[in-house]
Amino acid sequence: MNSNKKQLKWWQLALITMAVSVVGRLTAGRSAKPDQKIYTTKLKQAPWAPPAWVFAPAWGINNYFILLALQRIWNMEDSAAKTKLLSMQAGIWLIFFSFNYIYFNKKSTVLAAAWTNADAVLAVTSFITALKSNKKLAAFYLPLVAWTGFASTVADYQALTNRDQFLNTKALLN
Repeated sequence: MNSNKKQLKWWQLALITMAVSVVGRLTAGRSAKPDQKIYTTKLKQAPWAPPAWVFAPAWGINNYFILLALQRIWNMEDSAAKTKLLSMQAGIWLIFFSFNYIYFNKKSTVLAAAWTNADAVLAVTSFITALKSNKKLAAFYLPLVAWTGFASTVADYQALTNRDQFLNTKALLN
């Protein structure tokens, strides 16, 4: 890493993390908060699903470490790994910013599961790619790998046991 490149301080990254998390929350669109609560309480949940309040801090932690990774990637010398990692970061952020709209506004459990699984694949692939060049960079992906791996099982359960309102599909398992 080039030491001449500017690094954000931890508190600057924390502020950016909060801003990113708020913007992510706003991407649900017009779906009113009471509608979201009814929607999430009416869905069949996996027995291992965490309480709803866990999601905000989990994503705050994930976003902080992904932003740390992005800063480190941005300051890397140009390479195929840098290009690949930046492309995967773009995919991770695209999923993050579109998930609430798909899940809460469009009420699609199937697409939410697809988004969550794609996020897990991008997290694992980013971890493996980063590990080849920089173990500290790779470590920044571990919270996202752990969370999306776990969240994928919850999302898959929801997709299999609930009707998808957007795609108008029945639950595959009852």
